[in-house]
Amino acid sequence: MDDVSAARSFALPLVIAALIFCSPSAASPQGLVSLAPVQDVSLPFWCEWGYEPDERCYRDDGDRMPVGGDDDKVWRAALRFSTPPLPHGAVVERAFLRVFHDGRCLASRKTHGPCPAVPFELGAHPILSASWFSERELDFEPAIAGAELEDASHPHWLSFELTELVTDWVAGTRRNAGVLLKLADSNEDFGVSGPSLPSSTFSHAAFRPRLEVTYQPSGP
Repeated sequence: MDDVSAARSFALPLVIAALIFCSPSAASPQGLVSLAPVQDVSLPFWCEWGYEPDERCYRDDGDRMPVGGDDDKVWRAALRFSTPPLPHGAVVERAFLRVFHDGRCLASRKTHGPCPAVPFELGAHPILSASWFSERELDFEPAIAGAELEDASHPHWLSFELTELVTDWVAGTRRNAGVLLKLADSNEDFGVSGPSLPSSTFSHAAFRPRLEVTYQPSGP
């Protein structure tokens, strides 16, 4: 073997080793964390408040989160997640809110029944109000993600991409006041019904809402 061939045979393993060492997958493997809500509740909007607001305009923090039109109000669901379970310095790559629809819908007077075979479109809105309960109706931003039920009578997972929002939460550049789920403006009205989504206290844990965050650990 001549000197050139010997040099090449010696250098090739070093090049391969360097590529492996510098590979993102080898140097910084992805992490995935699935976060349960620390708080979730359905809140009444467009409600006629009176001397006894809790009688008509109560909050629903049961095992379901109705989203849609009741006889005298519309329901919107608020969810809040805590991000400290992510490692310090982690870089968020993707974040999705996963909410399950099991084919049950809001019926008259806040009961739940099978959904009709109709479409519903839902939007995810960053919440602005630091406290959910200090105002009659909390403030929120325009929708940053949407999901559609083409046929509400069929069970279906709804996914809302919240990567930018969760990145801001982790970085501390935006207050983590949670996310509001509501029907699209074209769907939302009194008496139009809407999905009644399993909440964080739903009996089947596999169907509870969660925030799935894929991240890169902090660098060396």
